[in-house]
Amino acid sequence: MSKNYILLVLLRSIFLFLFLLLAGVSLQAQTFYRTGSETNVETEPTAGILLAGGASDNNDAMRWFLERADGGDIVVIRATGSDGYNDYLYSQLGVEVNSVTSIVIPDNDAANVQDVYDAIVNAEALFIAGGNQWNYINYWRNSLVHDALNYLIDEKDVTIGGTSAGLAVLGEVVYSAQNGTVWSTEALNNPYHFRVTLVDDFLNIPYLEELVTDSHYNRIQGDDHDRKGRHVAFMARMIKDRQMNAKGIGINEYTAVAVDEDGMAKVFGDPSYDDYAYFLNSDNSVPETCEEDTPLHWNNDGEAIKVYKILGDPEANNSFNLKNWNDATGGKWKYWYVLEGTLHSTPMERDGYSVHFNVKHGINENPIEQAKVYLDGYNEKYTNAQGKVTFDEVEPEEEIFYQVSKSGFHTASSHIDVINQNVEQNVFLYPDDENFVLNLSNQSQIHVFPNPVTNNNLSLKIPVLEEKTKLEIYTLHGSHVYSKNLLPGEEKTININLSNWEQGVYLLSAKNNDINETIRILKK
Repeated sequence: MSKNYILLVLLRSIFLFLFLLLAGVSLQAQTFYRTGSETNVETEPTAGILLAGGASDNNDAMRWFLERADGGDIVVIRATGSDGYNDYLYSQLGVEVNSVTSIVIPDNDAANVQDVYDAIVNAEALFIAGGNQWNYINYWRNSLVHDALNYLIDEKDVTIGGTSAGLAVLGEVVYSAQNGTVWSTEALNNPYHFRVTLVDDFLNIPYLEELVTDSHYNRIQGDDHDRKGRHVAFMARMIKDRQMNAKGIGINEYTAVAVDEDGMAKVFGDPSYDDYAYFLNSDNSVPETCEEDTPLHWNNDGEAIKVYKILGDPEANNSFNLKNWNDATGGKWKYWYVLEGTLHSTPMERDGYSVHFNVKHGINENPIEQAKVYLDGYNEKYTNAQGKVTFDEVEPEEEIFYQVSKSGFHTASSHIDVINQNVEQNVFLYPDDENFVLNLSNQSQIHVFPNPVTNNNLSLKIPVLEEKTKLEIYTLHGSHVYSKNLLPGEEKTININLSNWEQGVYLLSAKNNDINETIRILKK
């Protein structure tokens, strides 16, 4: 046997192996899993939408989904996985259907196979499984799969459902997660965060126009917040970038919203748990600030977004009308609004108001984090990194006592009136070392003590000055109460008697040719 013959056999073997390998890849580009009859039937399906919030499927909601197929063929599409839905939908829920076919469509080539298109358009109900919504958008958009989905929606009028990522792609606007998932704090503090990626050219399902969905709504993310905040940020972007009258549906895990052909949405869940669905309507409200690298501010007098919150039950007794976004039963209306990157909520019925505290350093006005804020009748809270804290649903009352404290600072206390509006209260805390400095230069400082002034005597320790400097003290309204020119010379101390001054905050300034510095003085 010659060496040339052996080489030829070897090359043929390699060629055959590569051919079979490539053929196998091609054959596996899309995978069909069918359970039930091998022959399709034609029935009379009913249009609808099933929005599932992720985690385990709600059996009652899935029965509703199957019943709308009128005994026809069910198709489940996904980009990864296999046939996990087949037995569950075909035989475990007690609703008779002709067949269940799961199709794994892992890339754009698979999404353009005629057999995939044919299987989808034969469906009497279609369900999009969980996974990664960016895969669905990236692989299926502008493909035969996309055409088939539009046929089911526009021509055949079947019920379309989805869970988790499958839910995410059903609204007209889709949070695509192209760059990975975004946390609420990230989206609220920068609505143009690189992970806030929205598309609006996938599906257009009746009653989901100008709407973005979000699933796993109550899942706590890495920022210790759920997904409500990011959902609001998505809506703000829809208004700012697309001039939409933005709406949203957010669904907790284990919860599902079933929308019938007339736009009536019913909520399935277990009322023993937090199985809630949320219907968000901007109602032509516009964010005051929605800019890149800037915290979202969407207040509208505390009424930025109207939200209806419904607790699900096995019979889906509670409902919301997506046709008029007004009629609803079994839930509660609230307002959501955003103040400088923080989401707040108040009852729409206005049986309570929000009290916002801004706690700042009394001298330099920097925000103070982790200051303890006590409001009479409510649990104490602590300020965030911006020095802010909010008490929601505060009952109307005059002269509610509050106290703000932090180690190293004098405690501040007073009263506020909460009558017919939300309240924003600025509180200044003064360090308890009672010795502050007013910088005249890098080497020269005026020492001011005590501050706060509690005994009517304020002392200023003046260093040796190199040039003439003017001292002034005036009220917050701009009225001068003290003025003195300091000449270059020896070090000295100036004592000022404040006995005739009213209690409150005063501003002490020092000015010369190069310096214009100001600090606050508090007289108690």
